[in-house]
Parts: sequence; structure tokens; C-alpha cells
Amino acid sequence: MPGPARARRLRAPSWRDPRLVVGVVLVLASVVLGARTVSAARATTGVWALTAPVGAGTALGAAQLRVAQVSVEEATAAAYLPAGQAPAAGWVALRGMAAGELLPRSAVAPADELVERAVSLPLEGALPDGVRTGALADVWVAWPAEGGGAAAPAGAAAHPRPEEVVGAAEVVAVTERSAALAGAAGADVQVLVPSGALPEVLRALAVDADVVLVPVPGSAGAAR
Repeated sequence: MPGPARARRLRAPSWRDPRLVVGVVLVLASVVLGARTVSAARATTGVWALTAPVGAGTALGAAQLRVAQVSVEEATAAAYLPAGQAPAAGWVALRGMAAGELLPRSAVAPADELVERAVSLPLEGALPDGVRTGALADVWVAWPAEGGGAAAPAGAAAHPRPEEVVGAAEVVAVTERSAALAGAAGADVQVLVPSGALPEVLRALAVDADVVLVPVPGSAGAAR
């Protein structure tokens, strides 16, 4: 008669077991990958950000800037001005930017690169909704009628139709006037005027023409 079958003993896996080697490799790979992911998430780059809305032509200095630590790819970070490199003296914003916006290299330059000039336009009455720093507005002028106390441009009719003298001018600054101080509500609005339209705008101010700003729809969103 055959004897009872012997129980098979479990043996500890050998280091030569391929399954054990593969398992160890997978564990090490996951640890390294996790460490790199955490390190990349913690790595940040210091860039300049705006503390308040600015319009084109605004001089940039310590009062308008703060350091923001952001986590971006190296190629993306190169598009912004690093915190270790402050804008040079005399540099200005080339376009309107909102508070908190990171400062792109392409949005700053020496003041002499601006092709527009800031002109202050006195507006009477309530300021149109949407006219704010960084927004765009069309500049319209209603010339005074002849004999009304100021000379109108040559060829102007007795009751001329208003005409647009600047399209999509950027608003640089807005200073509202108190009715108690000025006698009537209103505001002084600085806009950027291209050099070609500058004579017409200055002529309108000289003859005391009615100047109206018409906001460009949708342009005020970035300035809020």
C-alpha cells in the first residue's frame, strides 16, 4: 500500500524569481515618478503682476507691480517679465491691463515707442457706462454752429451732424468731478489719440465743441 502523500512546503521566493524583480522595479518607478510630480508641482517662478488697472502710456514702477509666484512651463514663463528683471526707468504700458494680470514682455516698452498721445477730454453729465481705464471708446465731436460764439471748422453747416474723429481710443485715466465743486457733474477722461487725429481733437477742444465718448461694446470687461 502506498504511504500517505507528503504535504508540500511553501518556500520563500528567491531573488532570482522574475516576478519579484518586476514587482520591485514597478514600486521603484512609481516612487520616482511620484517624487518628480510633487517636485514639479511645488516649483514656481516669480513674475511681475499688476496691483491695479493701468492704461496704455502708464509709467510702470513699484506702486503698480507686485511679485506673483506661478507654476507654468518654462516656455510660457519666458513670455512674462521675471521678478528679477524690473521694467527699466521710463518704460510704460503699451496697452490697457487689468489688476492681477501677469506682465507680458510684449506689453512694456520705452515711452518713445508709443505712437499715440494722451489727451484729456472734459465730459459733462453722467459718465457713460463702460468708460473706464483700459476700455475703448469712440470719440465723437458736435461742432458749434456758426455765430454761436466760437468758430466752427471751414465748411461746417449751421447745424452740423456729429462726426467721429477717433475710433476705439483707449481710456488711460478717468477723473470724475464733483458737482459741488464744479457746479455740474462730469469727468475728465484721458484717451490715447493717434498723432494723425490729434489736430482735429485739439481743434474741437479749442472751439469748445461738444465731445462725446461712445464705449466700444465688450471692451470694458478686461478693465473690471
